[in-house]
Amino acid sequence: MRLLDVLYLAFSALRSRKLRTTLTILGMTIGPALYVAAIASTQGYGEALTRSLQTLGANVIQIMSMPGGPGGGSRVELTDKVLQKLSEVDGVATVVPMYSISSATIRIKGTTVEVSPGGETYRIIAVDLKLLDDIFKGLQLGEGNLSGTGSSIAVIGAKISKPDNSDLPEINLGDAITIEVTSSGGEKHAITVRVIGILKEYGQGLFFNPDTTIFIPLRAGKRLTGLSTYSQVFIIARDTSYIQQIQTEITNVIGSNVRAFSPQQIAQTIEQTMGQFSSFLASISFMSFIVAFLAIMTTMFTSVTERVREIGILKAVGFRTKHILGLFLTEAVLIGLIGGALGITAGVIGAHFFYLPFGNISAPFGQPGRSQVVTFSLQVTPKITLDLLLTTLAMAIMIGLLAGLIPAWRAAKYRPVEALRYE
Repeated sequence: MRLLDVLYLAFSALRSRKLRTTLTILGMTIGPALYVAAIASTQGYGEALTRSLQTLGANVIQIMSMPGGPGGGSRVELTDKVLQKLSEVDGVATVVPMYSISSATIRIKGTTVEVSPGGETYRIIAVDLKLLDDIFKGLQLGEGNLSGTGSSIAVIGAKISKPDNSDLPEINLGDAITIEVTSSGGEKHAITVRVIGILKEYGQGLFFNPDTTIFIPLRAGKRLTGLSTYSQVFIIARDTSYIQQIQTEITNVIGSNVRAFSPQQIAQTIEQTMGQFSSFLASISFMSFIVAFLAIMTTMFTSVTERVREIGILKAVGFRTKHILGLFLTEAVLIGLIGGALGITAGVIGAHFFYLPFGNISAPFGQPGRSQVVTFSLQVTPKITLDLLLTTLAMAIMIGLLAGLIPAWRAAKYRPVEALRYE
């Protein structure tokens, strides 16, 4: 008996019971859909995390001063004296202080732009401009340069030069930007800086996005804020092997009321979270495969019972046991194949929606009761691979084959005389 004949008879049998076959196939789609969506989304997060770690090197530690802890300790001020102590810690290559200005008024080319903590427009960072590429690996200059004289200079991100928002003005080399900051005491400080450099588009960093940031010198930041203490400090380690040691030494040197965290910590936290999420979805998809297995088996047993006389006729005209076995197994495999293909399609589509609620990741770091919550964005694209699709399809076919094995064996064992007399 030819394979094409078997396929034709199997398709004909499935087509003659359209409603039952359709419902069974739909039940089969759930497992592959969940499996593909879960694995593709999780791997997509992994790659997005890797990209973010590459933007802020794995050897970078960020330090933020925190309010006094449960023990009543005072807030640690990140002063030049503290920075000197940090620079003496074994394994530290560079200490980079910075001011982060989250609220300000900016005037550019006659347009006034409000800077808010939400970061809908710009972000202002005061830092040593020559150390930008130490913090952000692979950061490239598009126009101008990173070094200039005085404090009245600025380097801007690509999306500040050519903003996506049509309400914001384009900024070019040489343009003047006036920044005004109101201190907590109500005193206003303002400076005017000239753009000396425009960065190439970089993408979302782990802690903030250079593309939407105005970088000004440290002295300019000090004038604007009126503070002698820094908002935060980046420590660049000589090598990733020093990270844990440096973090321990930071607490010993400047106290426990600071939060020091690195991309490695964030990676571990997210990997644990995504691992749990992936395991949860995988367990659901596994249960769905079991349900599909039982549904196919039930459908095949029902089909065998309804077609006993047909089996008897087929055997009477020369069909052998192996032919009957192959016919019913082919029906079960076709259900698995079609259901698996539809499930894979649904899974690929669903993978693009699984990560939407998690576009902004909030991860707690630190000791219980005194943890610091860090929020950052990940640009996630589900990782759909040929191996994933083929593996899922093979699983669906195998489920169909196993589910149809016992019913097909039962059908094949009918003797012609018994089958023809069956009512």
